[in-house]
Amino acid sequence: MKAVSFGALGLGLLGLSAEVLAAPCSSYYISEVTVVSAVDTEAGRVQTFVGFGASREEAEKNALGSCSHIQLDLQTCIDSDRLLARNAPSDEPLGSLHMKYAKAVKRITGCD
Repeated sequence: MKAVSFGALGLGLLGLSAEVLAAPCSSYYISEVTVVSAVDTEAGRVQTFVGFGASREEAEKNALGSCSHIQLDLQTCIDSDRLLARNAPSDEPLGSLHMKYAKAVKRITGCD
């Protein structure tokens, strides 16, 4: 049985400036880190950590930050499955990130 837990979506977003908050939602980037436990007693345990940002680097930093600060060491987070895409439905091939997190990006960032 897989248990999915979502990391702190808004970690690192509290310091966003007013100019960034007024940005269009499609200008934000979404980064997703998925960690599958290798420990036998937790086989099948999946954790997903998500970060948003005005740049690719910021989104990646926020996702890796929430992953490493909540439970895991940074190297484990870096070595895990990661996806990064812009929050725009037209961006392929990772448009699925937009579909999964578009509402969360808007709610958390206040974007237009």
